[in-house]
Amino acid sequence: MAFASQSVTLANVWTVSQDLPQDIVPQPASPPDTLADPGLELARIRTAASHAGLPVEGGSPTAPIYQGIPREFKSLAAEIVFVLVCTSSQVILSLGLGQVVVVQTAFRVALGIHPTQVPWLASSAVLASGLSVIIAGSLADLGPPKPMMVGAFLWAALWNMVASFAISPRLRILFFVSRGLQGFAVGIVVSASMSILGRIYQPGIRKNRVFSLMSAGAPFGFWIGCVQGGVLDNHLPWIFRSTSLLFFMIAVAAFLVLPPLTPAKDSADADAPSLRQFDYFGALLASTGCGLILFGLTQGSSAHWSPYTYSLVIVGLLMFVGFYFVERSVARPLIPNGLWRTPDFAPLLLTYFLGFGAFRASSLTTALYFLPNGIPGALAAWIVSKTLHIFPGHWILTASMLAFALGPAFFLPQTPDTSYWALSLPGVTLATFGPDLSFAAASIFVTSSVPRSYQGSAGSLLIQARTDLARTDR
Repeated sequence: MAFASQSVTLANVWTVSQDLPQDIVPQPASPPDTLADPGLELARIRTAASHAGLPVEGGSPTAPIYQGIPREFKSLAAEIVFVLVCTSSQVILSLGLGQVVVVQTAFRVALGIHPTQVPWLASSAVLASGLSVIIAGSLADLGPPKPMMVGAFLWAALWNMVASFAISPRLRILFFVSRGLQGFAVGIVVSASMSILGRIYQPGIRKNRVFSLMSAGAPFGFWIGCVQGGVLDNHLPWIFRSTSLLFFMIAVAAFLVLPPLTPAKDSADADAPSLRQFDYFGALLASTGCGLILFGLTQGSSAHWSPYTYSLVIVGLLMFVGFYFVERSVARPLIPNGLWRTPDFAPLLLTYFLGFGAFRASSLTTALYFLPNGIPGALAAWIVSKTLHIFPGHWILTASMLAFALGPAFFLPQTPDTSYWALSLPGVTLATFGPDLSFAAASIFVTSSVPRSYQGSAGSLLIQARTDLARTDR
């Protein structure tokens, strides 16, 4: 279902074979180290200033870089399926939230849980994915990412099936454990897909279109999950059984189309990294700190911010302070130190982090209310794919922040008698542009500003930033 939802967007985005000029620039055998030239990131690749009337940013080529099919694929069809498999990581990341958000009341009754425990229907998966994202990116860079992705899809399929048989008061602990293990697998898939895409696609028009398509996966996934939960409101086990089948199908597709990549060299005379260089101590500090912060933020509102909740957040922050000092001394840190020195990276990450904030009808009606998440999401992806090589990346990011800010403003003047179509619909529609535009701009900037051997680590940093602040809506 997720693949079918992307087909319309893909038909608009993937026009490379029809509109390429004759002088196609082939992909080089090994890309340059973009840490030495951050201007190579795609958000800064634009046409000549005379065409757009814009000042040229430092290091920008004077024309967009077009590319052919990457050498890892035998045909355009194989590449399309590959991109859809990687896009599915964003789909399932949001699908797992949407499918329980609209039926929280039904799950609360079926599991016999207290209202203060309801946030954990979604947060159990989010907490686990936050733990795995922060270390899986580095593992995908240091080892073969294909087995990681295929195994994670199968693992998620297994625990979705287990969850379908655990929806009862007697088995509710098993249900929440299953949700957590689902989220753990999803975190691995998201990080590994960022690692693979970042290694295969170099800055240029094709990377622009691929990452724009990937950014459309999140709103589509959330909408699909909402519809799935709303339709199966009276058949809760089938929410997870149908999801299990979807994961299994994606696992088969991943096994067939994912290229067998090995750790990438950053230069011809450098050795490829290996799992022996994995930063275990840094991973322990980062995952523990992340887990404590996510748990404290999730439990805070339902526990009325008891001392133990904000104490956990404080301890988690101290863990990250320790993580900072550890990363300065290790040979290969989880996050490349040079990334923090990249011009404009810190403001971009802060902006992206703050963009994801917190925002009584039947389950199916609620699902229909979220229909605009899918349609504008596809439109935003199409807009980014057509403009990110023309306008500076910070323009796209600014537009996304305006969408984040103005969307919720439509809900301020509402009253219980206000029609959904009058204010809620345009508010939800506008807010949807925020995550799609910002993810495309930020992910291309970050993955184009680090060496090939750090693609998963850099991508996981973005996902983690989004996950941490999203938990404050509880």
